[in-house]
Amino acid sequence: MPLDETMQGSFAETQLAVPLETHMSLNFDSLQKLSILLTVVSLLSFCAVSPRTLPTALYNERFRRNLALLALPLIAPMIEYSLVLDARENDVNNLVTAFYASFTVGYTVSFMLEIILTTVIRLGVFALWEPSIFNLTPKVPSLVLPWVLREQKYRPKRITLFAADFFTSCIASPIVEEYMKLKILQLTARLPRNYRWTAKKSSKSNRKKLVAEPVARAPGESDVSNINRYVTSMLAVSLGIKLCDGARRILMYTKPEHKNKAFYALCRGIFPIHELCGTMTALALAQRDVLGVNMPLWKMLSLPVFIHGMANFRGMKPIFKWNSATPWSEMQLSPLDMSDPSNMSQLIAKLFPKVMWLIILGRVLGYCVKNYYLIGRQAKKRISTYFGKRSAFSAELAAAEMLKKSKKGDK
Repeated sequence: MPLDETMQGSFAETQLAVPLETHMSLNFDSLQKLSILLTVVSLLSFCAVSPRTLPTALYNERFRRNLALLALPLIAPMIEYSLVLDARENDVNNLVTAFYASFTVGYTVSFMLEIILTTVIRLGVFALWEPSIFNLTPKVPSLVLPWVLREQKYRPKRITLFAADFFTSCIASPIVEEYMKLKILQLTARLPRNYRWTAKKSSKSNRKKLVAEPVARAPGESDVSNINRYVTSMLAVSLGIKLCDGARRILMYTKPEHKNKAFYALCRGIFPIHELCGTMTALALAQRDVLGVNMPLWKMLSLPVFIHGMANFRGMKPIFKWNSATPWSEMQLSPLDMSDPSNMSQLIAKLFPKVMWLIILGRVLGYCVKNYYLIGRQAKKRISTYFGKRSAFSAELAAAEMLKKSKKGDK
């Protein structure tokens, strides 16, 4: 007997609401993706040997050394994952898919978008602060102009360079990278949810607004109360972009004059900006889809973009900056054997901003841990204490948010 449209929609929604089975064994598709990544990384390691005129035996030795260097930044992420991953809630094949998509498509698309935005922003800054730069056209095409000023021996004003670099590195690039991580998460990870957000017209203003509609459940199926899959899936996405960028920069730090290569590679894996910013986005997404909190896109990404922008301002390089004259500055470190002639007062002045930045990162980590457990408790309350009382649960969330704001105001 054919189903009518209402029954078909309900049946489809019920099918989508069924929780995914969890598997911790790799299938053939995941093995294939990991093999492709290993092959690409091996080829890049082979091409990154410096100098390229070495004898075959020495060249192969340097190639194996490059592979060993690329294994070092995996240590910290593996420890992170062992602390966060809940095997009962996750499918390792979905995590591999998210990581693979982020490592390949996410990184490439982010790079292209940042190049386009950087070109547009720099042209706008030049037009506002230093229009004389355009005297180089039509000899130099306008779209190429922002990238060849050094070759043309043109030195812009300091304010022009600062404004262009600030808008591109500290605003545009963080927005692109954090938004890309969110979209890859939504496209690759099948996340459990309690609500679907649909646009409906308001009866009063005749304007469309997003309304949370509960997801239909199969008989005997409970609502979602564990958000571990949100965090672990976003970590996979964040690590895909981070490790792809890290591998590129590590393989550009292989020349004979480069010092402390192993320590540099290890530290690139420890530096946690991508993981922290991605986790904040995942927690906001869980609040929206598990708790039913109205969380617009700008609010979901504002805090991660701000922290990411601060990191870029402190020295972290966005994806579009292909090389770095001072690669250690990204991690607020110096080579181990580098001598510093500074006196005590100068050392304190140098260490103070680094210690403050470390404190900020510690507070961000505390924010992520606290909200992970808080959202989990609220999700469990929703299906226990407030079961069938959606209005009361919404009032409880609103009261908790007001209490949080009042405590911040008292401080």
